Amino acid sequence: MARRVGVQRREGVALITLGGSAEDPSAGFDLPLRRAFDAALSEALATPDLKALVLRAGPNGWPQAADPFADYAPEAPSLADLATRIAAAPVPVVIVLSGMITGGTLALSLAAGLRLAHANARFFCPEPGLGLIPAAGALVRLVRRAGGAAALDAVLAPTPLDAQSAMHLGLCDAVASEGTIETAALSEALRVAEGGAPFTTPDAALADAGTALDALLQARARHAQGPHASLLPQLTELAEAALLLPLEAALDVEAVLMADLLSREDSAALRHLSRARRIALQLGGLPTEIAVAEPRRIALWNPPERLVRALLSRGVTVQIGASQPERLEATLTAVAHAQHKALTAGRIDAARRDADWARLEPVASPADFTQSDLLIANPTTPEDLADLRARPASAGIMALTGATPAPGELGVDRTRGLAAIWAPEPGHDGSLAQLAMVLRTDGTQIIHGVALPLRLEVAFIAAAERAILAGASPAQVDRALTEWGFPEGPCVRLDALGLNAVQARFTVAGRRGRALIAALVGTGRLGKASGAGVYDYPDDAPPQPRVGEENWLAALRLAEGITPQGLTDAEIVARVLAELAGEGAAALETGRAHRASDIDLAAEAALGFPRRHGGPMFQADRIGALALRKRLRALVAEGCPLPSPRLDRMIRDGEKFFEDES
Repeated sequence: MARRVGVQRREGVALITLGGSAEDPSAGFDLPLRRAFDAALSEALATPDLKALVLRAGPNGWPQAADPFADYAPEAPSLADLATRIAAAPVPVVIVLSGMITGGTLALSLAAGLRLAHANARFFCPEPGLGLIPAAGALVRLVRRAGGAAALDAVLAPTPLDAQSAMHLGLCDAVASEGTIETAALSEALRVAEGGAPFTTPDAALADAGTALDALLQARARHAQGPHASLLPQLTELAEAALLLPLEAALDVEAVLMADLLSREDSAALRHLSRARRIALQLGGLPTEIAVAEPRRIALWNPPERLVRALLSRGVTVQIGASQPERLEATLTAVAHAQHKALTAGRIDAARRDADWARLEPVASPADFTQSDLLIANPTTPEDLADLRARPASAGIMALTGATPAPGELGVDRTRGLAAIWAPEPGHDGSLAQLAMVLRTDGTQIIHGVALPLRLEVAFIAAAERAILAGASPAQVDRALTEWGFPEGPCVRLDALGLNAVQARFTVAGRRGRALIAALVGTGRLGKASGAGVYDYPDDAPPQPRVGEENWLAALRLAEGITPQGLTDAEIVARVLAELAGEGAAALETGRAHRASDIDLAAEAALGFPRRHGGPMFQADRIGALALRKRLRALVAEGCPLPSPRLDRMIRDGEKFFEDES
């Protein structure tokens, strides 16, 4: 294992260098590093005639955990123990901050006497995105230094702060250039060691706690509508404790609040989704070691403009065509406009712009495609698809969006920020890995699964249809699910998509809808675009319950032999979640999905499944396989698919969906 902590001595100053793990650069402040750093502190502080201590990063920057929470593992020495040692050091401690400063590094830096930042340093607190707060004394010490208002602004900043902004909020004391910062750190450390004026006090905000508390309340009001508003009670309580209590007591409050947050569903759900995104970087169901050549030439048909720009920026030659000349012209114009904007902003120079543009090769038809590593196509008509399949063989294997792939092709099901990719036959692992590499260039999350977004959408709407036929009104179904956290209800979604289009999706997913959608289509109610679907849309007004809806539904239920029952909002939510998880379990059983976490990522992207609830498979693990199977079996009489045999095995073996997932 590469040495991760080193100690040097210079002019009575001990310099401790911390680096990431050579085997796992994303390990962060794991236990081996914490132990090595603890030993290095002991070694440095035992130096005879030690005047000061300087902490700095290794050549690859400060350790940065892929899972921010991992930095706060309790095994001794904990990060909090190390921060306490730094704060209590008998000599001045200076820390040099470079690169991205988060988690463990931020906690250690706030315990140091002087924090010098490189001009290129960036500061970010990822913990709120996981439903947590910065721990190991980080928030407590920041509040005591800079006040609660600045601390809230720093912790809740949505994007990384540059060094100057961080200094304004108390995250560092000064900003220096690359060539002078270590010299400045040494000279400042020696200056204080030799009797010079001390560094800024770590308790500066306590001098006027009343004013600091007033500012804290104002900051809380500013963030009340922000994405992490649910954390404001804990953040405020801890900030007040930091301003009013002794340090040790405030740190005790931090520990209690952190334990409370860790026990909450939303924190567990957010940490689950964070892990799901990390492990999705390795496609499920494929070998971990696949040699994938960097693509040099890619062909695109009806592509999103952002993918074209991303590939050009990676030095890839892009052949591009479209079903209509106007669409091709619009895409080329959008690319040119984006390049001009980047040039004006100084992100690229004229030579780079011209080189990128020279690698863009428009074609008039699929027959004009030449040699390429991969063709990604979105046909708009059957004729379009036929022309694409008649392309020259040199155009490479074709990945299809919006059409079912034939043998020898790949499938892509794109939704907001995510694409599910698959091959209809084995033997295409390398092509799938290369397709994932290409699609990721524009930031798209990639999972390996057969049309998972489409299948989850169909299950979502089918579950709502069953709930309505069972006795709920469309408005109640939509209200129950939006109040639980979905951005829109399934009935509004059904109308927006169009009922005919949804019926086609049911067919692709191998499902049969029940009487509701068919009855609406039979009476000409085809969705929002036609002015009426599940709801009425008079003059483009918001959706309104159809006139006579209650009587119409009663007649439909009678014709179907259904005795309506009263459903509570909680029962509606439970039914829908069960059907989504049932679809996920079936996908895992049949090989349409390879990881339960991929299903949760697909649900978040395709349905807007509320992040604070994790996903349908996360929710299934919370209730257990036995309860899930019981709910699904109760719905079979209403037309719900039979529960997957996978659930029977899980019950027998006491398993969960997320045991040993990788």
